[in-house]
Amino acid sequence: MTNSRLTETVQYADGTRSLITYDNSTTARVAGILIVRLTGEVTNGRSEGQPAQRTVAALPGQLPTQCLSSGLTGSSGWAQLEIQP
Repeated sequence: MTNSRLTETVQYADGTRSLITYDNSTTARVAGILIVRLTGEVTNGRSEGQPAQRTVAALPGQLPTQCLSSGLTGSSGWAQLEIQP
């Protein structure tokens, strides 16, 4: 777990925005998939004061040993953002 702060601005279809400040993160590798979970809260805008969580799962496009020579060049995956009501 780290304690660096990251921010993200989300713009909704109706034009409103939320500023999310993440203050905690965890990283795990499960069956070759890298999973990163950021937790924090909405600090400005729509849903201000509500808890927020972003989960990102990434599958590397190369073998993990590739980083020993030329380095990893990409990955694919998905991301999910949850803001509590």
